[in-house]
Amino acid sequence: MLNYLGVDYEFKLKTQDTGPRMEARTGTHFIPGLETPEGWFIHDSTPIGLMLNAKYPDRPIMPSAPVQRIAAHLLEDWADEWFGRYAISSRWCYPHNIDHVAIGFYANSIGKFMAEGLTESEHAEAAQRIKFVRDNFGLNACANRGCGPDQAAHVRRDFEQLMQHADQHYGQHLFLLGDRPSLGDFTFAGLFKAHIAADPEPRTWIEGSAPAMLEYMDRVFDARSDEGQYLPDDALPDTLMPFFEHMRDNYHPFLRVSREALAAGEKWCEVDLGEGPVPMRSLKYSEVSRCHIRREIKALPANERAEVDRVLGPLGVLDAYLLPPLNL
Repeated sequence: MLNYLGVDYEFKLKTQDTGPRMEARTGTHFIPGLETPEGWFIHDSTPIGLMLNAKYPDRPIMPSAPVQRIAAHLLEDWADEWFGRYAISSRWCYPHNIDHVAIGFYANSIGKFMAEGLTESEHAEAAQRIKFVRDNFGLNACANRGCGPDQAAHVRRDFEQLMQHADQHYGQHLFLLGDRPSLGDFTFAGLFKAHIAADPEPRTWIEGSAPAMLEYMDRVFDARSDEGQYLPDDALPDTLMPFFEHMRDNYHPFLRVSREALAAGEKWCEVDLGEGPVPMRSLKYSEVSRCHIRREIKALPANERAEVDRVLGPLGVLDAYLLPPLNL
């Protein structure tokens, strides 16, 4: 997003030395984190993107037309929250992939990029340290998101089918909503840059199912702000329909059952993704993001809300977001 907007920045690795300070400032161990010129820290790509959109209104990364704007929120939330299952499963369920990841994790922790390479002793230390990361983070993350070894084959099939639809879309449109990106495009490109193209296991998935996506995602990642526009007349591309169907049938059932579990004080819920119930951790953040989009929908003027309901309502993609909020 910063590249696209043409904003000057300094990229910093989160190392074993700098990590504690960063985590203390952001309040989380997750990345990315952004430090502003004023010295503020903000984490999570969604609020970072919305902040940048507000700060640079001459270079918007969110549409102003109501249908496209709500669609952009839906697409970003789905890609940001649901696609993590593809990244986590492909990264931690395959031993050879873990061996590859070990190098990058260790290099970053000591302030080096993976391409710089490691010494023989550093390779040995990396191999040892990744076992701790795998056992205390990676496999736990897989269990929490219902994408561990028992679900790995289903996760891969789902990814490959979805990417064939994505291939068709990005083969016809530069971005999700026309010739200008919105937040969901950056989520797609980030997934590919950090995981799908970078890790050997998921790269074989995309090379075997939709290899053109590698080029399309490089195109998105390398894009710079220009005069490109969203589709005229607040239109949505027909090629987005499989995306809306996927989020409605996979991610939105999770939003519902996670919400129900949170309301009941339960840490776990179950979602049937077509092959029987899959246990997943109920997530407070998913409820927070769901309620944010609910507020966006509810805040629309009556005429704009009517248009959003007319176009997106019949697709069934608003229902999960219109459920009442929880008092968390």
